[in-house]
Amino acid sequence: MSTMIQSEFNIRISASYTQQSNTADVPRPIWDPKKAYNYLEDMGEGFKEYKRKATNYYRSDFAKNGTDGPIRVEELKDEIKKYMPEYTFTNREPKDPIKGKYYLYIDDSQLNKMASDPAYRARVFGLMDSELQGKNGYTLKYTSGKNVTNSIAGSIFSLAEANRSIDGVGQMPGSEGIPYHGSACASISCSSEGVARVRSQAYIDQVMHPGKCLAAKHTGKSLSAVSSAEKRAAKSQEEHKLKVCMEYKQWLETKTKAEELQDKFLTDLNASDDDLSIFDTIS
Repeated sequence: MSTMIQSEFNIRISASYTQQSNTADVPRPIWDPKKAYNYLEDMGEGFKEYKRKATNYYRSDFAKNGTDGPIRVEELKDEIKKYMPEYTFTNREPKDPIKGKYYLYIDDSQLNKMASDPAYRARVFGLMDSELQGKNGYTLKYTSGKNVTNSIAGSIFSLAEANRSIDGVGQMPGSEGIPYHGSACASISCSSEGVARVRSQAYIDQVMHPGKCLAAKHTGKSLSAVSSAEKRAAKSQEEHKLKVCMEYKQWLETKTKAEELQDKFLTDLNASDDDLSIFDTIS
């Protein structure tokens, strides 16, 4: 083997070894349930950082296992079960989370997109993984000054095109192009230690009322203004419903009277013109 060929061969071997080594160097992140966060916002950032690391891990692991290209949907489901066996697949999105169950619902459109796009698949896996860490617990510094650890007792992870809007408005905030919607039931410690702390009420509004916050963002109105508009719309709808019910009741009473007069006419050929005139106006 000539010196040039030997040198090229060594470079290729070295590059291949380096690539494999770098891939293997990306570890799966570990969530620390005892790490205390001073505010809910800080905990949210902690989960986001875990998600970022998890996405990098899955991207590298797909490459290492040779699944960094399009795969079949059944292979995708097998991958999810391999990496996150805690999830239970469901063909229909459950209405409410159940203690002890961590449901995973993915519609056909998203299954196909994940199977065909490995980069997107890694991002979704990172999100799924980070959401699942809540079952291991999270620690917050409560208003009493003490650290309190809670955990997610059950959850629903929904990945579907229908999640791209909330209450018919725009894209779900914070989804980063991933149409995810989740719900959970948590084991919360007693309130003797006070409550978890937040820097801003806006954060609570975003978590508890994402649809209203999104509507406020799209309209440029405040959250309270959107809430007031929703109340006025609900009141108007209720008034309209009542009006329709009253009109139907009046129509039913008139119809009943017409039927009674018709019965009378059939048994009394001497019915008056006044009695007969109602048939011209009642359908």
